Amino acid sequence: MLTQFKNPLITIGITLASGISAISISTPAYSINLVNLNTFSSIGDVSSNNTVIQSGTTNTVDTGGGAGSLEQFLGINATNFATAIPDNQYGSAIKSTFNNINAGDVFSFNWNFTSADTDQAFVTINNNVQTLTGNSLYSYTFTSAGNYNIGIGVVDTGDSTGPSTLTLSNATIQSVPWETDALPVLSSTVLFGIGVWTKRKFNRHLQ
Repeated sequence: MLTQFKNPLITIGITLASGISAISISTPAYSINLVNLNTFSSIGDVSSNNTVIQSGTTNTVDTGGGAGSLEQFLGINATNFATAIPDNQYGSAIKSTFNNINAGDVFSFNWNFTSADTDQAFVTINNNVQTLTGNSLYSYTFTSAGNYNIGIGVVDTGDSTGPSTLTLSNATIQSVPWETDALPVLSSTVLFGIGVWTKRKFNRHLQ
């Protein structure tokens, strides 16, 4: 009679542990946080609460890495910038620093770029320069935790004429809280251990 009562308890314990383990490896829940572009710093021709960035106007700034340059403002290496966007001349940009980013967090925004010639829109993540091409949604997944400097801008290439406009909207950071994946793993490990320990203890009594 005692054996019949004990085995279901063991089964329940192991089942609970397995169930929570399944939860722990499922896709984690994201918390979506809107990013207020109006809080970004700006340089050059930027308007409409930092959602409209232009090149090819008299208000843009020099590139090249010197004092007051676009690269200095963004905190990026001028050589890296020239490699990513050759023959850049003048530009405008916005920037902000995001602290306590977790691995797996996603930064994204919608964009629309109208260019008069070969001007180029871009994003900088720390010292990494990425050109905006192909579609109207930019998305970047952080692979490691830390603090990140993020910049968004436009530069003239080859000349300093022909206004081009980058329009931004719906900027967000989707955060993955530590608790969503670490806590279930810890809980399932503890419960599984209890189940194994209980089974061994009862097996000794039956011998």
